[in-house]
Amino acid sequence: MREAEQEQRQPDVSVIIAAFQARDFIDTALASVLAQQHQDFEIVVAPDEPDDYQSLAQRDPRIRVLAPVAVPTGPAKARNRATAAARGRFIAVLDADDCWSPNYLSRLLPLAERHGTAYGRTAISDWQGRELRSIPARDHQATIGFHEFAAAYGSLHGVTRLDPGRQWQDLLAEDVLYDLESLALAGGAAPYASDAVYTLRIRPQSLSHSDHFIQRIDAGYEQLIGLIRGGATAIAKPHFEPAAAVFHSWQQMNAKFAAAWQADRSIEFHAFVAGSAGAPAVE
Repeated sequence: MREAEQEQRQPDVSVIIAAFQARDFIDTALASVLAQQHQDFEIVVAPDEPDDYQSLAQRDPRIRVLAPVAVPTGPAKARNRATAAARGRFIAVLDADDCWSPNYLSRLLPLAERHGTAYGRTAISDWQGRELRSIPARDHQATIGFHEFAAAYGSLHGVTRLDPGRQWQDLLAEDVLYDLESLALAGGAAPYASDAVYTLRIRPQSLSHSDHFIQRIDAGYEQLIGLIRGGATAIAKPHFEPAAAVFHSWQQMNAKFAAAWQADRSIEFHAFVAGSAGAPAVE
């Protein structure tokens, strides 16, 4: 398809990628999108640094790279810039250090067409590709609801209908909040395809391994609970408490992890969740 024609037509899906110091690994993310069985998409890369990523657009005419920014703004604002430029009917977020199974869009898009949003399985792996755990469990076959999010302790990912009026809020766990909003807008339950896999790769220098993150995460979850109950999100009142319960559950798990981590700084969060410590009861 010629570039001019690509400009004029509306793709099925806009793939949103925020890029911050991502030169060393973004190619893997892009390759997983370009290898999709469903090929009617565009990729919108939003640099969140002064570095120019324009050379990525040479790989495929469906890749669009936005202008760099003078100073980093955070993933929420970068995704908002990408969403503002998106042309697709649906959006799917892919972090620059993660990747998809080849059937990701072909499995989730038809489900999202009927229900507004659909989720796949998140496989959390270390940087060497060893899977640490699965969100939800590999044998989960039902729909996704707030209960599954409460027991996830990590991001669930999917495809959702593009609403230009929605934005990612610039705060901790903004991606989880956005997905909870999508779930609430779908009525509190959404279809799930276990074979559509989002591989979340944990880098050794990732934020979740820092003192600063561990110290501020509880306050961040409390802020999210306040926003939900205060009506400051796209989550409607009937879903206030189920959504707030997600972050209450995550607070409990984080407290368990923080205590263990103070004793042994080599512990990785997702390995800890998957281990014998277990998850707190979800009410």
